[in-house]
Amino acid sequence: MRKFVLLPFLSLALAQVGLVDGPRPSTEVRGTLQGNAREGYSVVVEFLVESGANPVQGSMNQSLSWDGKLYLCVSGCDYFTLSGYAPNTPYNQAVFNLYDSQNRLRGRASVSTVYDSQNRPSYHQVQYAVWPLQGAKTWMPSPDNPVPLEAGGWLSARPPGGSARERYRYPGMESYRPPSVQGSILSGISPADRDVVAKSVLSSLADLRSFYARQPQGSTLWFFVPEVSAWTQTLAQEFRARNGGQERFVVPEGKAREYCSLYRSDTRYHVMPRESLAKEQSFAVIYPPSGSTQKGAVMAGRFLVDRPDWQETDYLSFTTPLSPTQEGLPEARALVWGYISQANLKARVEFKEKTLGQPTPIWHWVGFNFTNIWTYPKDWNGKATFPLGDGDEEVKITLPGSPPTSWTRVEPVTDAQGRDRGYAQVQALVQWSLDEQNPQSVTYNGQTQPPYQFSFSADVGQGTESFTLWWTDPVFHTYQRCGFIPVWGEASFPVTCDVKDASGRVRGTATVTRDISWFLFIPLYRYNYSIQLYTWKQAVTQWQVQWYLRYWQTVWRAATDNDRPVEPGGYVTAEGRRYRIPGLEGYLMPQGREIEAVEGDPYVTYITRSLFPDRNPYGGLNREEAKTWYKPLSQWCRERGL
Repeated sequence: MRKFVLLPFLSLALAQVGLVDGPRPSTEVRGTLQGNAREGYSVVVEFLVESGANPVQGSMNQSLSWDGKLYLCVSGCDYFTLSGYAPNTPYNQAVFNLYDSQNRLRGRASVSTVYDSQNRPSYHQVQYAVWPLQGAKTWMPSPDNPVPLEAGGWLSARPPGGSARERYRYPGMESYRPPSVQGSILSGISPADRDVVAKSVLSSLADLRSFYARQPQGSTLWFFVPEVSAWTQTLAQEFRARNGGQERFVVPEGKAREYCSLYRSDTRYHVMPRESLAKEQSFAVIYPPSGSTQKGAVMAGRFLVDRPDWQETDYLSFTTPLSPTQEGLPEARALVWGYISQANLKARVEFKEKTLGQPTPIWHWVGFNFTNIWTYPKDWNGKATFPLGDGDEEVKITLPGSPPTSWTRVEPVTDAQGRDRGYAQVQALVQWSLDEQNPQSVTYNGQTQPPYQFSFSADVGQGTESFTLWWTDPVFHTYQRCGFIPVWGEASFPVTCDVKDASGRVRGTATVTRDISWFLFIPLYRYNYSIQLYTWKQAVTQWQVQWYLRYWQTVWRAATDNDRPVEPGGYVTAEGRRYRIPGLEGYLMPQGREIEAVEGDPYVTYITRSLFPDRNPYGGLNREEAKTWYKPLSQWCRERGL
């Protein structure tokens, strides 16, 4: 009767990806990687094939407050609604029509309420049948699943309903090699034997120490090796430290001759009755303590003699830059930690990004002064260029229509992409001048004062000012009050005059007309004044600006989906971006530097008991073989006079 052994192994499932390098495009065949590097990987393969008319059936449990929607993937993933269903209502095999998101009838669903031991409604049991859309495609598994992953990441799988296998490659596993120690005496043990033997691969000191610690305390470790190398001695020392037992070495006669002078008195050394032994045939047997009924164990492979270049420490904790797997990926780094042998390495990924900081005053040298006041000419367009952490960048403000004469005016600053880049305080240096191009119209009608007596006041930009009318008379050509000619008296109307302010400056023109009316043969005069006044305007001579701008800052931003598992080959994927961790290219990727080990009853126990050097099976049979059984090195050397 076989005794079943629970094999402790670390499973690893990677993301579902499209398979490549095959007869179908990667959009029509996909696979999910499962397993681990020590036991080997396999792939669950799915093909995108034409679906038939048969309904897709299934069942699920839902809470009493369920909203009546099923999310199913039948001819595409969609929400299917039970028409007429009401939450928190008990049902007994009630049947509802199923409609998809486009309100098409796609099937039926039955709902039954399940009650608890106290006859209270507990949950709904839902059974459904959904018809695929005619001509639609759906993902269907290969009948070969799971398919073993071969060297180089290749696999062969039959499509549903097909007879010929199709060959594909799983991306990212190009350097994969199946976990077997070539030439080991245990290489022939297949997964089918796992109910009688637990086979594992030791690829680190942590693996070895854990393996030793699982064996019965106080066991004896026998090495059957072509030579006792320094690495073999290290394996023995680790056994003493982890198990508390003792070690023995059995070497072939060819090496024993050399050891006679070195280890004759060392009781650990024995001789096997053969001239030589290949390194690939090396093995070691762990015997339980005498009289114990516990199982034994066996190790095999050339790395019982040759040092496999394992890491001294199995635990890692370091921060390193990441290598992008394609162009255009942002700079990234990661804190990596965990145990290699436990296949639980994690990476806390950070991306190097540029972000805009808080507004900062922009200073510069003017003469011998350090100031944050920037001066621009009167025809400035509001644009300026500054080095803001990512080379020279142009920023701009909108100049105010009414020039501010103090620092109270604040304008937003934007860059060429329209991003907020801070703000600016704006002040204009101005001077007053007369705007002769845009005079102000003033009208006074029905005035009794003739123009040489007329005066008026008006506000034309700098408060109220007084004005009078002047002209050059057409007879004497003298400049005097408007509308009067010496000797002749009043001029003929209409007349045009200059308008002067109190300082005697010409401030515009006036056209004067006269109206006459009679009262008892007495003329009555009324004067109409149409005046064009030059107003005062402020002209900008310089713009002064205090800039408060947002610089680009380099920050390390943690990935939104941290912490990330380290994938085989030292890859890590964060936010959909794939990187490689330098120095971990061999992580979970067998390198052919492993020691194979097996444990289990009764298979291994039989091996260990039958090979026990102290139990010569020919000892009591008076046969020639008994004379050449494993002997202590001291006895063997003495018999040969060495």
